[in-house]
Amino acid sequence: MSLARTKKNPLSKAVNDLYTLFLKIKEGTKEYLDLGKSGKVWENYFRPFEWRAQDYDFYAENSSFLDKISAIKDTIEIPTKDLQRMIVNFSHQSCSIEGNSLGSAESLIIWEKMNQDYNIDDLQHEDAQLPEPKSLLDKAGKEIEVVEVRNHFLATHYIYNTLLKSEQEINIDNIRKIHRILLKDTPQERIDVWGKIQQAGMFRTVSMQAVGYHLTVYPYGEEVPALTERFIKFYKTVTSDNVDDDEPYQIHPLMNACRIHSSFLHIHPFYDGNGRVGRLLMALYLARGGFPPLVFQLFDRKEYADALYRAQAEKDMVPLYNIVIGTIFDSLSSYTPIR
Repeated sequence: MSLARTKKNPLSKAVNDLYTLFLKIKEGTKEYLDLGKSGKVWENYFRPFEWRAQDYDFYAENSSFLDKISAIKDTIEIPTKDLQRMIVNFSHQSCSIEGNSLGSAESLIIWEKMNQDYNIDDLQHEDAQLPEPKSLLDKAGKEIEVVEVRNHFLATHYIYNTLLKSEQEINIDNIRKIHRILLKDTPQERIDVWGKIQQAGMFRTVSMQAVGYHLTVYPYGEEVPALTERFIKFYKTVTSDNVDDDEPYQIHPLMNACRIHSSFLHIHPFYDGNGRVGRLLMALYLARGGFPPLVFQLFDRKEYADALYRAQAEKDMVPLYNIVIGTIFDSLSSYTPIR
């Protein structure tokens, strides 16, 4: 990694402020390289895995509402058919957020064809021959978008029917597998970026910048492996049933889900597909807590992107909390409690 390459970049001031420690160390030395690979500079600046006073204040101010959501979740039973519909809508929406133009009805057709004509469990094998897009939805010029939706359904099936059912813990290998499933047969599965090959299931080795949010700072590629390991440690910590007696009170699972989502997206470990992977990891965490996947009823992409931006740039998770918690409440409150 080299700070010199940032001087003509709109990010230069933010990056140089963040990485000022490197300016005090001779570039290319072991100390310089070890510090870069540690990821500690980026982590210590943004502190994505730490709870702040604002988080505890939010919990205290909204604990009654959060408890109400948990109570609703514990006293209802979502019919299997409705849960399947939520999962289809979740996959459709996750692709749509990234620019996929297929409609929800078209995504449903793809899902039904995959279930009618194929054994989805067999398609989970990485060497499996996947259905051609035309066999799922015959729409000229939209083949790549059909593949994206197909792949998201397969990745969603993997997290619910493999990771969730077998109670597997999240690790580097299954995060990479989710990414490979999502990008299979797409142009982004293997792409040359500035002479460096970026491949599905492999951490990026190039620098990234957020489109439309030029002050969002993603870590350098050299920092990604260490930061992803610490993300996994954080994920396991908030998934654990062990209570830390030193905490004034426990953060609500829906707040944990938001932090999982935002921290993964800000590490941005892959060249492409981070949003989809991040939403799938959040869905897995929610499912383990008995919550449905996040499906927005009235989705405002800018509001969502702004909330993610503020989570990093302003260390303010409240906008994302409000979006996610309100959406889950709407999903759950439409069901009648079990009597």
